[in-house]
Amino acid sequence: MVRRYSWALACATELSRCPRGLLGFLAQLLPHGLWRWHQARRLRRLGLFNVRAYRRRYPDTRRSRFGPLSHFFRWGVKEGRMGGPNQAPGSVPPPSPETIAAILRSGLFDADWYRGQYGCTAPTDEAAVCDYLAESELDPLRNPGPLFSGAFYIMQNPDTAGINPLQHYLAFGMAEGRRAFAPAAADAYMEGAADQALKRLDELLDPTRPVLILTWRDGNFFFADIAAYLCEYLARRGYTARQACDDAGVESDQNNLVVVAPHEYCIHGPGRAWPAERLGQVVYVNTEQWHTSWFSLALGVMAHSAKVLDINPASARGLGRLGLQAGFLPIVPAEGETFSFARAPLSSQTAALRAVKPLTYPTAFAERPYDILYVAALNERRARILADLAPDLARHDCFLHTPMLQGPVNSRSANMIPSADFSQLARNAKILLNIHQGESRYFEWHRLFVSGICEGCVVVTEPCIDTGVLIAGTHYLEIEAGLMGQYVNWLLSSPQGRLKLAEIHDNCAGFRTGQVAIEQAAR
Repeated sequence: MVRRYSWALACATELSRCPRGLLGFLAQLLPHGLWRWHQARRLRRLGLFNVRAYRRRYPDTRRSRFGPLSHFFRWGVKEGRMGGPNQAPGSVPPPSPETIAAILRSGLFDADWYRGQYGCTAPTDEAAVCDYLAESELDPLRNPGPLFSGAFYIMQNPDTAGINPLQHYLAFGMAEGRRAFAPAAADAYMEGAADQALKRLDELLDPTRPVLILTWRDGNFFFADIAAYLCEYLARRGYTARQACDDAGVESDQNNLVVVAPHEYCIHGPGRAWPAERLGQVVYVNTEQWHTSWFSLALGVMAHSAKVLDINPASARGLGRLGLQAGFLPIVPAEGETFSFARAPLSSQTAALRAVKPLTYPTAFAERPYDILYVAALNERRARILADLAPDLARHDCFLHTPMLQGPVNSRSANMIPSADFSQLARNAKILLNIHQGESRYFEWHRLFVSGICEGCVVVTEPCIDTGVLIAGTHYLEIEAGLMGQYVNWLLSSPQGRLKLAEIHDNCAGFRTGQVAIEQAAR
């Protein structure tokens, strides 16, 4: 600390020194940017600060309208960035009690896991955190728990190198939406929570008070659909609920507050101006996959109240393992409600822009006009796999819809197929094909269960995380992407394959008729 203080004092002395005489007069006439360059050059010559080295270590500073020197003194010092002699910050002060408490509260530090993994003999969890912070300075591969990898975080966010990755994530990374969890680690963490008990609805909401359900007006239309469904779901359980896009009424203590998609409403919508006290009174509905930047944004908001509903049962259990009070919101089509659609012609939005076979709605599953239905946003991974599948898909009657999406979308976008049209297409298809958006094996509940299984499709997907509700090989079929083309050909073209399709279709009849209660099965 003494060394770092001496360096800071030397920097301040040099920065405050003003040339005298003619040079001083000329210095006053220089543009600010040129004078700043002169100061940085002088500090580098004296061995106090190297602009080029700082930019190389922290690439994000290249986009800053402030120079590296200003950036360091405005933000870098507070964030723990390296800026002293040879870019070294000197000795690291011991963590404050507040830092230790924040790390333990996050759920990302698992004291028992840490002790077992590294042979740590710290007698208390607080001491174990101190051990992690000290040892990870020397060993960047040392992790605080099974979910968070410091090495992965630094690789995803190289500008944070030199700062303890967990501390950076908790202090800045969540709010900045930085990716923090490797897909494989997130999947394993959720699977490791299979025995985690889910919270009941009345443990998260006060049954005696009405419920106000909020979504961002300019957000993804799917989240507004979830809010509408949640209103219906709560009404069936005796709650009084209403849906809104603004925050009128949130100040009333009479309401249970529920925010759907906090990464939208509380980052871009009215919730961004809420005080911490109000954020701590909300039940949040998480919709995001753990390996994404959107999940980081959501997690930072959800931590305020630690009360969450999730649309995926495996994700809900994983959040419970993290220490949040988490329940599962079972989205199931119920007659006359949001995700249940009567038979109807396709909208002009879908039919006018796409070639669609006549939809016959046959009673017999084998007579459905489409062999394969695929509807998902396109990205590089999916494009590569679809290209490999093209020769096999060309042998069958397929409806493929792969729009390129950026930012929130509404149901009227030309690139979107409305949910009602998706439902009509699914009732006329034998197979709903699924390719994961990334390396995570997350089971997309709405697209695969609600729009696929509940409409009579047989889902054929890359391997998925066990949801604890649906069973691979019984309710849907799994196959690696590299074998998917051969497998689909076998299912559709061979007698044994067609029998397998019929078997899976029949196994899911209970879900379509409501005889199998998803909410009870998820427990």
